[in-house]
Amino acid sequence: MYKERLLTPGPTMIPQRVLQAMERPMLHHRSDVFKKELARGCEGIRWLFGWNSDPIFLACSGTGGMEAALVNTCQPGDEIITVNGGSFGARWRQIGERLGLVVHEIMVDWGSPVTVEQTRAMVEAHPKAKAFCVQHSETSTTVLHPLESLLPEVRKIAPEMLTIVDAISACATTPMPGTPSTIDIYIAGSQKAFSLPPGLTILALSEQAWSIIESTPRRTLYFDLLLERKSLSAGETSWTPASTIICGLNAAIELFREEGLEAIYARHRRLSRIAREGASALGCQVLATDAPCPSVTGFIPPTGVDADTLRSEVRKRYGIRLAGGQGKFNGAIVRVGHMGFVDPFDTLNAITAIGLTIRALGGGDELSKALIACLPNVEV
Repeated sequence: MYKERLLTPGPTMIPQRVLQAMERPMLHHRSDVFKKELARGCEGIRWLFGWNSDPIFLACSGTGGMEAALVNTCQPGDEIITVNGGSFGARWRQIGERLGLVVHEIMVDWGSPVTVEQTRAMVEAHPKAKAFCVQHSETSTTVLHPLESLLPEVRKIAPEMLTIVDAISACATTPMPGTPSTIDIYIAGSQKAFSLPPGLTILALSEQAWSIIESTPRRTLYFDLLLERKSLSAGETSWTPASTIICGLNAAIELFREEGLEAIYARHRRLSRIAREGASALGCQVLATDAPCPSVTGFIPPTGVDADTLRSEVRKRYGIRLAGGQGKFNGAIVRVGHMGFVDPFDTLNAITAIGLTIRALGGGDELSKALIACLPNVEV
């Protein structure tokens, strides 16, 4: 018998303290008790993000947050610039086209980060575009885009162009890549490093973003961010919130405070090194070698080992659930999630299970070599 370990890039494992916070009797979302929980959630997110303004909570997955960002700031016919370096980068185009926007894509090789040169060229070509939309971590290819360099470049060339960052799989694994001076809308999701169930999306917005939203005709009801801001000023949300998850969020923020942000970021860097160095020693081709993501590692298995078979056998034999590829990488790669409630031994267990399974599938026996490669990042 093996314990079930959820090492996917979302949803992720949930700490016991967070589970207990969500097991309390159901709160009515208009009650004073829940209003206090919502206020705690706002204060906790302000601390985590380092922003003075209150966040907006939406009861949806991260894709809903992406759509809300665009439908509140853009009108049909507006131009936007997007970075397409994976399945989630492509989603910006899908949303934009549904909303009647003109989408200019920066096409990036899957597994590579977007460059300052690519960004500069596109923004200079379309300086009147309403928004620049990008992932911080492209979950499907395990790439971390260098937004610390990109976003100031966008701001310098086109000061009024909104910068919208999907940080759903990056938030709480690596420092924010900017402040409200360079990021206008920052999107996070509950089911990643927050170690919560899916269903809560969090948006932080700059003053420039709010100014644009105020001047944009409203074309949505449920995702109306002005309505949400007005409701929040009264201590409520406009619609029925993910109230149980918000109670869990407050427990998760407590855990973040106890560990400390720098320690959290350092832990995720260690977990990434364990996964990457272990997989490489097993004979796998690791993705995103130039821009590794601290939340998830992707790799192509050794020759002769099918990626989906490897994942399936790891789950059947050892109880560890991994993720597969998406889009171009469907059936070709394995992704190991190591964000949120994950420690070095969880990641080491994943490498061990992957190594044992590769050996059983006839793909070589490099487990001892892999463990030796991992141990320096496990020891304290």
